[in-house]
Amino acid sequence: MRRMYFLWLIFLSGIVSAQFTYTVYNTSNSGISSNNISDIKIDNTGLLWIATNNGISTFNGTAFTNYNTGNSGIASNAVKEIEIDGLGRKWMATQNNGIILFNGTTWTNYTTANSGLPSNAIKNIAVDTANNLWVITTDGLTKFNGTTWTTDSSFPNINSLKMDSNNGVWVTNNGALYKYNGTNFNFIVQDAEKVVKIDNNIVYVDTNSGMLTYSTAGTLLNTYSIGSSCVANTSINTLDVDSNNEVWIGYGGSGLQNFSDCVTYTANGAGLPNNTLNVVKTQNNNTIWIGYTQQGLVKAVPQNATGCWQMISAGQNYSTGIKTDGTLWVWGSNSSSQLGDAGVIRRNAPMQVGTASDWKTVSTGYDHTVAIKTDGTLWAWGANRYGQLGDNTTIIRTTPVKIGTATNWKTLSAGDSHTLALKTDGTLWSWGRNLYGQLGDGSKIDRHIPFKVGNGINWDKISAGDYYSVGIKTDGTLWSWGRNANGELGNGTTTTTIYDVSPKQVGTATNWLKVVAAGTHTLALKSTGTLWGWGSNESGQVGDGTTVAKRVPTQIGTGSNWIRISAGWGHSEGIRAGGTLWGWGSNSSGMFGSGPTDIISPTQLGSTTDNMMISSGSSHFLNLTFSGSLRVAGSNTNGQLGDGTFVEKNTLTSIACPSNCAVPTQLSATNITSGSATLNWTAPTPAPANGYLYAYSTNPIVGGIDETTTSTTVNLNNLLPGTTYYYWVAAHCATSQTSWIPGGTFTTLSGGTGCWNIVSSGNDYTLATKTDGTLWAWGINEDGQLGDGTTTNRATPTPIAISGVWKIATAYNHTVVIKTDGTLWAWGSNQFGQLGDGTTNNRTTPLKIGSANDWVGVTIGNNYTLAIKANGTLWAWGHNTYGNYGDGTTYSRTIPTQVGTAADWRSIAAGSDHALGIKTDGTLWAWGKNYDGQLGNENTTSKTTPVRITTATNWKSIDAAGDHSMAMKTDGTIWTWGDNLSGQLGNGSKSSRTSPGQVGTATDWKSFDIGRFNGVAIKTDGTLWSWGSNEVGEIGDGTGISRLSPVLIGTATDRKTVAAGSNNLFVISNSGFLSGSGDNRKNQLGDGTLIRKRIFSPIGCTSGAVLRTDEVITQKDQLKVFPNPVSDILTVSFDQKILSVTVYNMAGQQVLTKAINDTKGTIDVSAFPSGVYQMKVNAVNNFVKTVKVIKR
Repeated sequence: MRRMYFLWLIFLSGIVSAQFTYTVYNTSNSGISSNNISDIKIDNTGLLWIATNNGISTFNGTAFTNYNTGNSGIASNAVKEIEIDGLGRKWMATQNNGIILFNGTTWTNYTTANSGLPSNAIKNIAVDTANNLWVITTDGLTKFNGTTWTTDSSFPNINSLKMDSNNGVWVTNNGALYKYNGTNFNFIVQDAEKVVKIDNNIVYVDTNSGMLTYSTAGTLLNTYSIGSSCVANTSINTLDVDSNNEVWIGYGGSGLQNFSDCVTYTANGAGLPNNTLNVVKTQNNNTIWIGYTQQGLVKAVPQNATGCWQMISAGQNYSTGIKTDGTLWVWGSNSSSQLGDAGVIRRNAPMQVGTASDWKTVSTGYDHTVAIKTDGTLWAWGANRYGQLGDNTTIIRTTPVKIGTATNWKTLSAGDSHTLALKTDGTLWSWGRNLYGQLGDGSKIDRHIPFKVGNGINWDKISAGDYYSVGIKTDGTLWSWGRNANGELGNGTTTTTIYDVSPKQVGTATNWLKVVAAGTHTLALKSTGTLWGWGSNESGQVGDGTTVAKRVPTQIGTGSNWIRISAGWGHSEGIRAGGTLWGWGSNSSGMFGSGPTDIISPTQLGSTTDNMMISSGSSHFLNLTFSGSLRVAGSNTNGQLGDGTFVEKNTLTSIACPSNCAVPTQLSATNITSGSATLNWTAPTPAPANGYLYAYSTNPIVGGIDETTTSTTVNLNNLLPGTTYYYWVAAHCATSQTSWIPGGTFTTLSGGTGCWNIVSSGNDYTLATKTDGTLWAWGINEDGQLGDGTTTNRATPTPIAISGVWKIATAYNHTVVIKTDGTLWAWGSNQFGQLGDGTTNNRTTPLKIGSANDWVGVTIGNNYTLAIKANGTLWAWGHNTYGNYGDGTTYSRTIPTQVGTAADWRSIAAGSDHALGIKTDGTLWAWGKNYDGQLGNENTTSKTTPVRITTATNWKSIDAAGDHSMAMKTDGTIWTWGDNLSGQLGNGSKSSRTSPGQVGTATDWKSFDIGRFNGVAIKTDGTLWSWGSNEVGEIGDGTGISRLSPVLIGTATDRKTVAAGSNNLFVISNSGFLSGSGDNRKNQLGDGTLIRKRIFSPIGCTSGAVLRTDEVITQKDQLKVFPNPVSDILTVSFDQKILSVTVYNMAGQQVLTKAINDTKGTIDVSAFPSGVYQMKVNAVNNFVKTVKVIKR
């Protein structure tokens, strides 16, 4: 099961825990009217309105404008408070001169002399959504609706006043909190000093012992006391909530605090002018404004002067980041379009996603990405097989798509294949995979759209793990749900129960501050700054100094200054209050800089003290500094570090800020032949420092085959004749890559006639016959399964000393064929007697089995063989542990043994350890292993004798592979059953079946074949369709995206026969052209390289991609390559125009390609290691020749 992992980041806003730059504005250095500031408000234009003891000052970021009794109509200079209503009017509370209203033009003063105001000494004011003014004086609570003043004098000692979003009036009086309903003051709680803020339906109340929070319905949410929470002291003078919902507190004597993050900034440590703050006001651009009694106005902005990043998120093998300009950038693996660039090609340098500059937060999962914009909308892209994107489909999305219409999304977390999110109203939502109840909705049903979890409105933090989830509520309690196989839920067990499909509280503590879920372990921080961990611990990722799994939260060390945590698959990272970076757990990629040895307790990484944010991927992590600079370390196999390479980094490496890169223009395809074409484009200005990326495919999704070049012209070879190709180009600058620029399509010319007839593919090897009757083989050959007399792997088709082959059967590591004379031949592995020669000796060349010449059908499975004779009898030999023969036994034979007495078998097919057969009456039968329902008899009980499958009598053909089966009826329908982990049944799901289920509704299927994890079929119109696993491009659609239903491959309508191997597909056209797709690390494709192909690429009629080697260049074709041997510069010349040359090492790997476009050219090979190379020369008129070159 796939279990490597992805991120886990606890990130807060861009200003959280940042180091700040402070600017002080006072009467000595600016135009502000006074150093004594009592209130700050910001209008809808971003203009600051500042209340002082010398009137009002406004500030636009550059200049101050002052309003006082000497220069305006303002009635008093002693202004205590400002409120701005929905009409933009400014209401001001004065010390002893009543209320002042400024509508932008006119100043109006309301006093006891000209209005119903009961007193001119104003304590507090507030405005509601109906633009009513509310005032508290020593005479009680007064409301002014613009015409009438109404006073309730029943509570004369009110000392604070705030309005909620539903126009609820909240006051404190004589040390108690009340909510006024228009008639009565309803008691809420005692020990309430004042209401300091109402935001997001949360009421913040200062108390004698700390702070209380209530919902606007009057429900207690949390109690924060000194010593058990972050509250620094009992004098909370001011509080504000920023645009990222982070709470900022200004204390009397304890400075400024990010309460959400438990980080305090003081005059001594942070550089504030004083620790007693009168007012704190946050602004959307990450700015904090502070008002003092004597020190004036202070502007605090994050120190992001040198860097460009504001947040980061690391996924499985890819990474994302948002720059300070709001643009979103991605890099790394792109197998499921998780980068959002409309393709599936990995990137090793950051690429901007679209042009939007309003991204707020992003979260990366295994292979899907979710993000929120500043307008509160939700977006998603990438893998979607379980509905984890939330767009009500299971369709992969290659670019960001908007999810629903909601505009109040607050934060989110992407897990392996599920997603969690919070809205600003405190509700929890989930969607995606739910096999273990990880969505928390009380079920195990996958959700394809966001689904509300319970009725709670007090969720504060969330994190999605592998197959589980965790969260913290606003009352500081910790909750978990989902799978618990490793104790990751922290409930004291390793059992997943029926109750774990809903959130369950972990312990009784109420001071949890942060929590992160990784693959199977969890980290958390308490408000005391202590670090806790639980779950899997085989690599020391919990950090308690052991490798023993923990089932309950366990404190890690005694430190109380942890402020950041992040967890990946088997490893963890953290930041302490001093800005130091720490790591522990798996170190297999050397990301901790100490070699591959695991670290079982937190260990400081380097000596830097500027670490602000971390995010952990599967085996890499990202580190953001206070200055906004990005550093990376760990695995880089998919370019997930973003440094322009694929080289692992064992120490933190800085990544330059990416900048937009100019794109190539005027793309075109020329010199199109049946097997080649030239792509051209115009270089941008300036030209990209690192050249270009280009890709071409038979699918409109960016993918297929991709390469890099420094030229603006590339020659494509080994193309299929009569095939339409799409192509794209991107620029690669020094620090970034551009999006893909589409070039359109071109269609190769028809190519005459090929040479191939039939093909059969097994486990990383393939055999095929040519139209001349010769047999050829390539791929892995460890057991002699190719039959060429060796155990040497073959990179290109190699002739086998047997002719007249009629039928070929390949599987794991042996081969059996039937010749046209009816004789049976076998070779390869023979450990269980599967060759049928009476021995268990391997054979590396074809061996005739017995003397019978009436064989008409053969199939092979995992070390066993089944065959049919012309008289309809069934025979078996080799491995028989699961009753593979169907003769009622489980012991093996080394020679063909008849199965029963039936003489009406028409066709057979063998899977790994099960078999299918069709009789002459059209009935279907099965036997052998049945753990996944592969027999199709509606259960999972294995059978040692044939059992009939369904009552149908119109079965036409069958095939089996691995643990699944496929069959076609005479009506042209296809049916599948058995294991479906990779979608190999093609039924639109990953659910296994124990009985035949139809694939779609099509009735025009002609032929098919199945591999271990996929299927392929041809329709009567000659089109090719495939489905199932596509991790190495084996489906051939140009992507790495697995398909749960058949997808059309290309546009060709001349497909004749197909073969599915373990990780490959092959197809032969009506014209005899053979092509293959998929894995090629063991030369499975026979094209002379080790490069996997995500689209079908031709296998030549001679030796494939690396052609016949000529030791000596003859004069008849005038091709000259000299000097040879060579030390530095190699010259190639020809009497016709040379298009390009490509050099391969002897492992078949491409090491250089160069466009020549002349009759003579040079190649610099000075940097090549000494040895033998193959140089392929491509010239006009379809001239292709390969020459051996010796490098001294």
